[in-house]
Amino acid sequence: MRDLFRLSRYHWLFLLMVMALCAFLTAFLSFQLINVAMANLDFLLRHGLMGIADGGLLQFLSILAKGFLIVLFYFGFKGIEAELLQRWRNPRQK
Repeated sequence: MRDLFRLSRYHWLFLLMVMALCAFLTAFLSFQLINVAMANLDFLLRHGLMGIADGGLLQFLSILAKGFLIVLFYFGFKGIEAELLQRWRNPRQK
């Protein structure tokens, strides 16, 4: 399992495709996330416990989970980017 995360073992084209997928998912998930989060916070502040009972807390937790996923995909993108840049700068190193 540990060997699965060693990026140097993968072909550069595969890494490029995974990096593009990470970038797409980061952009897709973060689209209007701030607006939804601010609207949810406003809803919870206006309605208090009634807003929590109506599902405001569940929506807030899903917003947090989506934010966590965005950060994970961004870290994946940056890690693959660093690996590909290292290969590009040192082409003789394997």
